[in-house]
Amino acid sequence: MVFPAPGLAEKIVAALAHGPIKTSDLIEKLQTERPSPSVPGIYKSIRTLREQKIVLVHKKEAVLNQSWLEQLQTFALLTEYAYRHPSNDSGHFLHMQEGDRITYEFKDPVQVDVFWNHVLYVLFDALTGLDRWYAYASHCWFLIARREEEFALQRYMAKRDIRYLFTVGSRTPLDRSIARDFDGVKAQYYMRDEPLFANRPNSKGLVINVIGDYVIEAHYDKAMTSRIETFYKENEILTPQKLAELHSIVSSSARIKFVIFKNAAKAKRLSKMFEKHFYFKRSAN
Repeated sequence: MVFPAPGLAEKIVAALAHGPIKTSDLIEKLQTERPSPSVPGIYKSIRTLREQKIVLVHKKEAVLNQSWLEQLQTFALLTEYAYRHPSNDSGHFLHMQEGDRITYEFKDPVQVDVFWNHVLYVLFDALTGLDRWYAYASHCWFLIARREEEFALQRYMAKRDIRYLFTVGSRTPLDRSIARDFDGVKAQYYMRDEPLFANRPNSKGLVINVIGDYVIEAHYDKAMTSRIETFYKENEILTPQKLAELHSIVSSSARIKFVIFKNAAKAKRLSKMFEKHFYFKRSAN
């Protein structure tokens, strides 16, 4: 990631750490420094920070780029992970010990998706040597309703040589319609005739990810699950109007439990359940 250059650029970022500032107020604040920087010098540093995507300016107001802040947070987490000592545990999911679990409660599905992707990107960077990611859901509605984010995730995995392996528990026309979005090698997709985990409460509202020794389970409430199931049963073709309807469903308020486990045995058991449906090229040796 890019860091601000020492000196004026660094002072601009420090000034914006407390929130957005009008550019005129930012200039005034910086000119109280000794030695006082010139106005052209300040504008030049702001332009450089904008080109580096560290700072955004809108309607004469400067603000730190949220995307850059997320990269900075990930950098800090991964660095802490690399240098961590068992006696200095932050309690972050990256520092979980075998057998631990962390549970989060959400009421906003979009917020869950943002946090979920953050967790995935951190784990993909932290777990060197990871070569596959398994996912299961009754329907891969994420790839319909959140296409940009899901394709970004696929590209991120492909760059790191991680296979994107998704199992769904249904074969409706809408389930079949997204098969073309998988290349069959790095991104693979398997449709079952019936859902898995039927013995678990509200099993159709369960989404599972397996990443190394980590297992993520998201439990969507019955109301949202029922609306998604009805949508898949009643629709065979996705029109712009129907897409808007799905967006409305998956963006509405819902109760979602999000659980992260670090459990090698559980991860291995689930991986074996999923892997038999996917193709892995054998080594020539």
